[in-house]
Amino acid sequence: MGTRESKMVQATLPADPAPRLRRHWRRGLRSLWRFITTPSDLANSFEAMFSLAGPTVQREFDRFAADPVGARLLSQRPRPDLNALLCDHAALAEMPPGSVGRVYLDYLGGEGMGAADYFLDAAGLEEKAERFGWSEDQLWYVRRMANSHDIFHVVAGYDRDITGEIGVIAFTAGQIPLLPLRLLLPYLFALYPTRPLAWGRYVRDAYRHGRQTPSLACVDYEGILATPLADARHVIGMRSVAEVHTRGIPQPGATLLHVERNVELV
Repeated sequence: MGTRESKMVQATLPADPAPRLRRHWRRGLRSLWRFITTPSDLANSFEAMFSLAGPTVQREFDRFAADPVGARLLSQRPRPDLNALLCDHAALAEMPPGSVGRVYLDYLGGEGMGAADYFLDAAGLEEKAERFGWSEDQLWYVRRMANSHDIFHVVAGYDRDITGEIGVIAFTAGQIPLLPLRLLLPYLFALYPTRPLAWGRYVRDAYRHGRQTPSLACVDYEGILATPLADARHVIGMRSVAEVHTRGIPQPGATLLHVERNVELV
């Protein structure tokens, strides 16, 4: 085959696919068990999450990059730093009462409480990016979503007590198909309070709430922090907790109260 024909064939060949991210089962399951037995240790939570995430990171990033909001944020130089905004408690305190930013600050407990960099420190994302083979763009995306747990609390409307914590975990399992969260669902069902039937319905409905809500990863949080929370929910296309859990939130029984006493809720 001549040089010209060879170049033509090469031009028609597909580009090399992105490296396939794999799951690290042994390390991930071990960390997941440690998180269940010691829930306040966030390092185990992140290790389990990302060790078992594997191809989910690639899939969720691709969905974000294909979304108009995600494509715009990825194209910006410098790219926005959502975590820096969430760490600026003084700026959040100046936002209107009832806005997303103010409700987020109130959720944290005021200016003297934790900040977004707490999750980043616990996650150790740069080391994980090197170990798991994330691209630079994927690392930026994961850093952006590192505080999704608190953001989901605020936007979805689940409290920071033990019942709200489990509600937002089930919500996130429906929102993002991360394997560790799916593995946790049976455990969440087992943590029933005084009324098992009501508890199972609560976990189920929280999970469905996440599945039925448009991707919160593709929300322009920088643009809605000063927006009233009710208006932001309307823009996102999500229902409030009151609309989802029409029979109310179950009261925790002995099992949940025991868990709550041994968990440092953040």
